[in-house]
Amino acid sequence: MKRGFALAVAVLAVALPATALAVWGGTTDTTHPSVGAMYFDFMGNGVAVPDGLVCSGSYAGPSADGKHDVFLTAGHCMPPASLGIPPSALIVSFDGDGTNGVSGQIKVSEYHQMPGFGHDAGDLHDLGILLLPAHSVGAGIPAVQLPKAGYLDQLKAAGNLKFRIADIVGYGVTPVWEPAGPTTFVFDGVRRSGTSIISGLTKSKLLYNQNRNGIGTGSGVCFGDSGSPQFDHGTLLVLSVTSGGNGQCNANNENYRVDTPLARAFLGRFLALP
Repeated sequence: MKRGFALAVAVLAVALPATALAVWGGTTDTTHPSVGAMYFDFMGNGVAVPDGLVCSGSYAGPSADGKHDVFLTAGHCMPPASLGIPPSALIVSFDGDGTNGVSGQIKVSEYHQMPGFGHDAGDLHDLGILLLPAHSVGAGIPAVQLPKAGYLDQLKAAGNLKFRIADIVGYGVTPVWEPAGPTTFVFDGVRRSGTSIISGLTKSKLLYNQNRNGIGTGSGVCFGDSGSPQFDHGTLLVLSVTSGGNGQCNANNENYRVDTPLARAFLGRFLALP
């Protein structure tokens, strides 16, 4: 998340973990219009501006009851109930060519955090859903695809998971590591994409290595990309949702699975699952 937000965004940011993670080392993305940005209307005028970026996410299709379009993101992107932030203060934007993250703005109708979020360090329950008005997402924006139950476990059992390449897409900051000194971050609100390498799997997380001096691909995720999807390479099949990593965005990161029984129980409240 970009530094120097207005106070209202800063208050919301306090509730987000320091590990909240945009794609660095990638290129301007023109091929994933289903990946959008989530904003907080800190100006109070119903218009999203780049400095209001909270998280990234993706269009997951129409709701199972047909009453909404569904935006999938991370649970820690949801405003804490104690802040009393109404859904109308949140805005989702889909940008066709990736260069202007605040185009195509849609006001949020409801937001939902996965039950149990933050109560268990072993499983953060880190998924969130924003419900948008039905048919508000443009016809030219395809829905991402969710995997079948246990998809990652099946890949692991077949020996096809470790070192698998995933496509990463998101909005947010680019870390600057040189010259020597504290890491700084540059934000321009552009959607970027790159790749990352899967390094492991737990019951709730998919692990990635984004060490550019090790086995990393030279790109990775950082602040502002929380909630963005990691896709099976060359597809729109979501493997995980950006959840956390180290503060310099240059080492391992842990992203939340969407194929587990707990994840599917939550997502199934809103979406028809494969």
